[in-house]
Amino acid sequence: MRLRNRVEVLEKKDRGDFVPFVRIIQHEGQSEEEATAGHEAEHGPLGNCARILRVIIREPKALDASA
Repeated sequence: MRLRNRVEVLEKKDRGDFVPFVRIIQHEGQSEEEATAGHEAEHGPLGNCARILRVIIREPKALDASA
């Protein structure tokens, strides 16, 4: 029961000026501009957001077992 109360207090707490990070997924072969444009098309313009976490996803490379 104590954990439930603690969670309720945290959920009701005012976040003040907290600004979350914006996560932009950038796939291999995609430019930063393309990834940003795709994110903005789905989520709206970034404006002057200064907290951007850019995640670059690369295709896995096959391991050469003979080496």
